[in-house]
Amino acid sequence: MRTCVQCGRKLDVPARGRKPLYCSRSCQAHAYRARARARMTEGDPSPPQPTAVEEGEGEDRPATRQGGGQKSEGLSLQVTVQAAMEIADAEGLDGLSMRKVAAHLGVATMSLYHYVASKDELIDLMVEAVFSEGEQGLPEATDWRTGLEAAARWEWALYSRHPWSLQVMASVHQPLVPSLLTYGERVRSLLDGHGLDPVTSHRLVLSVDSLVHGLAMLRVSEIEALRRGPDSVSEFRSVKVPAALKTTADVSYPRLAALRNHEEVVEDLDGLFEFCLSRALDGVALFLERERSAEPVHSPADPSPEGAAGEEGAAGPRPGRDTAPSV
Repeated sequence: MRTCVQCGRKLDVPARGRKPLYCSRSCQAHAYRARARARMTEGDPSPPQPTAVEEGEGEDRPATRQGGGQKSEGLSLQVTVQAAMEIADAEGLDGLSMRKVAAHLGVATMSLYHYVASKDELIDLMVEAVFSEGEQGLPEATDWRTGLEAAARWEWALYSRHPWSLQVMASVHQPLVPSLLTYGERVRSLLDGHGLDPVTSHRLVLSVDSLVHGLAMLRVSEIEALRRGPDSVSEFRSVKVPAALKTTADVSYPRLAALRNHEEVVEDLDGLFEFCLSRALDGVALFLERERSAEPVHSPADPSPEGAAGEEGAAGPRPGRDTAPSV
């Protein structure tokens, strides 16, 4: 049985043609990066070339062969990634392709493959670049709340600057690049010292992260609508919404109608973000306080776990912690 040399997954081997080494372009890209790191360790900064079996795999192109795809003067991995980010900022990931990056830089498409193996790898490198900025931009936190607040605000600003990054991050298959892993580790360390198990800490971080992702969808939608034309956004807010509420709003939708005189508040996504973030962190604070107060305290007369359990059984379960189902 033939398996992927990167992850070990069983491969579907065609009856004819080249026998694949990898189960996906993602595994191929991971292997490429591993070879690149090895070459850098050995003091060879030149990008690794595809293996013979890898040729023909990747994003709708033949991989660079010996003697083909000449390097272009001034082209580098950093320049390539920066160009890709500019295209994705303007057109989204659906508008990003190796051909567009090459056209943006004024080089042959094949020349890019000296530096990047595929579009998937290029996106990984883009994520690596933006989260490297986060490592430098986040201030040292004095407490968990200040730290989570700063991280959430940094991500909120990130999705405004680079809307495409939300599509990558709000996913169960996030790129496992070093800067993102470092960022995730740093954020989770903010909850150290509160007696939480790793899963609970992870879930608390995700609860705040999910809030940011959800609200960022509104911001990205707004950005995309403005790309199509600012008139469409202003018309929806100033004409369509009032018209929908005008005739029967006071009777049928009194709560929505009450917002008619507060358009500037309803439209303020930054204000909405700050409000929701504060409430979410209030919830984390209450949870941590409950965890501290729920720690078992044994009676000096009977410090044994059995005695404590007996007292608890007589008094009934404590609200919150003990009534929750086991996970």
